[in-house]
Amino acid sequence: MRGVLPLASLALLLAACGQQGGDGNAASSATAESNAATATAVPKDDLAALLGSQPRLAGLIKAAGMEPILSGKEPYTLLAPTDQALDALPAGTLERLQSPVGKAELTGLLRHHILPGTILIADVARAVESGGGKATLATMAGDPLTVTKEGNAFRIGDGGSGSARFVGDERPASNGVVHQIDAVLPLAAAK
Repeated sequence: MRGVLPLASLALLLAACGQQGGDGNAASSATAESNAATATAVPKDDLAALLGSQPRLAGLIKAAGMEPILSGKEPYTLLAPTDQALDALPAGTLERLQSPVGKAELTGLLRHHILPGTILIADVARAVESGGGKATLATMAGDPLTVTKEGNAFRIGDGGSGSARFVGDERPASNGVVHQIDAVLPLAAAK
């Protein structure tokens, strides 16, 4: 809490320096203070709790028995396929993966969507830039994923037939971050 006040004061000072005057000073100052406080606030929800807004993906994680990992203290980056991405899987795939027979495959698939540590989009951008246009990230499954920049977006994949684009805003958690992706990374790549 001690760091919030100096950062908020700094944000207010910077906001005041950038003002041209006029009636918007109070609103701009309040916004700057709010943004500074938000930037330093630690998220309360862990990765597993954040998935409450994506019940289908949360159900897959539960079926694989991976909830304890995403609610633990170790930081992870979750590449969370959107509902539309899950809908695009071949008919019967989700049902098969959630059955006892598909549990090992489901676990491998989910581990292919989890990266050790907290990797923010700013980290991805720096890695891609310093890597000459691409960066390699290791998954929890040990498989490498390659990230490239495509216009203003980033694309991630295994270098084979499938890839996904980062969509929406990153969602920080107390133990990592969730990035929405617009496709399920290929089942063939999951181990």
